[in-house]
Amino acid sequence: MVGIDPEQNTVRLPNTAANPLPVRVENAPVRKPFQARVVVSPAGTGNSTATLAIPAGKRLVIENVSVVGRLPEGMKAEVNFSTHMDNDGDGVGGIEDIVFHRIPMVEQGVFDGTTISVFNQKMLVFADSKIGDVQYAVVAQARLNGMAPANSFVQVQFTFSGYLEDLPTAQ
Repeated sequence: MVGIDPEQNTVRLPNTAANPLPVRVENAPVRKPFQARVVVSPAGTGNSTATLAIPAGKRLVIENVSVVGRLPEGMKAEVNFSTHMDNDGDGVGGIEDIVFHRIPMVEQGVFDGTTISVFNQKMLVFADSKIGDVQYAVVAQARLNGMAPANSFVQVQFTFSGYLEDLPTAQ
């Protein structure tokens, strides 16, 4: 029984500390924890890419992104990733459904001739596995500010953490 006291404008429920009112969440989306690593190895000024597949029928909700870059001394990298989500709900993947997420790398120093740069950020990003009949993935990209010396070690490693949930039925 719920009663409203018009004098105090409060809601009173028939429960006590010894007999608490049970509460449960109905129809909450099932969340499955997710984390994965993607490695990109740029060789020069053109974008190098790697993809992270999203399981069919799922939306990846990215809550944290960590990136480490290992580059020849003196080199820098432009780093980003892109995701797709049916923003306008039309079931057709278009330019309005892609988002590029820029990564501002912070140099940590040079170790044994390799420049180490890092990024770590809590965020909230949505990535749909499918819009209409087209499959999508998270796309990680990196490019250098010049050509890497021959036989040099060049790597940009992305780690994505979050959870998977079912795509909305309106898809």
